Amino acid sequence: MNQQPSDFTIGFIGLGNLGEPLCNSLVSKGFRVTVTDLNKANAQRLLDAGAAWSDDIAGVCKSANVVITALPSVAASRKVVEGPGGVFEHLASGGTWIEMSTTDLNDLQRLQDVAQGLGISVLECPVTGGVHLAHSGQITVLVGGEQTVFDRVRSILQAMGGEIIYMGKLGNASVVKVVTNMLAFIHLVAAGEAMMLPAKYGVDPDATWRAIRASSGNSFVHETESKLVLSGSYNVKFTMDLACKDLGLVNAIAEKLGVPLELGSHTQQIFRRAHGLFGSQAQSPEVVRMIEQACGLELRAPGYPSELVAE
Repeated sequence: MNQQPSDFTIGFIGLGNLGEPLCNSLVSKGFRVTVTDLNKANAQRLLDAGAAWSDDIAGVCKSANVVITALPSVAASRKVVEGPGGVFEHLASGGTWIEMSTTDLNDLQRLQDVAQGLGISVLECPVTGGVHLAHSGQITVLVGGEQTVFDRVRSILQAMGGEIIYMGKLGNASVVKVVTNMLAFIHLVAAGEAMMLPAKYGVDPDATWRAIRASSGNSFVHETESKLVLSGSYNVKFTMDLACKDLGLVNAIAEKLGVPLELGSHTQQIFRRAHGLFGSQAQSPEVVRMIEQACGLELRAPGYPSELVAE
């Protein structure tokens, strides 16, 4: 049976660009949520809406039957979950840990084994589609883990996302998640090159953007992130550091499985170069700045947004 908000007491750890809007969807739909983050200011909207604050993980887990993590790195997730004072130390047996971070497949499977020994159920629920869709509750949630656990917490996931896709056993969602990110980064590099060539020839970038959107060469990334390039903001709320992490994860899986990712590995090198040039906190669409600099021309057009908003 699909349980209701009153059946859950949720702890939410990690209130960054993705975690905060995901958590806000839970709070706004009546779930009881206690939150924590390294920066309490990130929680202000949630606290104003009725969420409770804890200074530590112990307080988040104290009365929770579900704990959700949305963290920026494999190391951060590992520390929060199994480190001293972490989730595994404080979440009671019978509870459920939902990992919404994009993390290392092997580490996640190892943590599942540890959790099972403590009587804690685990689901991986990475999301895809863009941070702007998290704000509107339309983001896609990929679910890996036991079907019975998924069924039990389905209403939580439905509160945060639009399409909820059950992928099968734990690990499946992580593999598909990093593949979707790899495709997005490949498309981003390709979109930059595709818009630059006509621009150098003298074509209005606005006309080029509209032509590509209406063509067989269109992509979700072109429809969204190319707008941020044309506005000059590049601000997709996803850093170069995160992009390089995800490309590293997908290429590591491919190496282990013996799958040649020629475009994926080349794109990883392109993003590493952009990371070195523009810094770890540069926005991922700033990878297009490299071709802009090489050609001595910025891709700009009036009327394009500085940030993405779900339609």
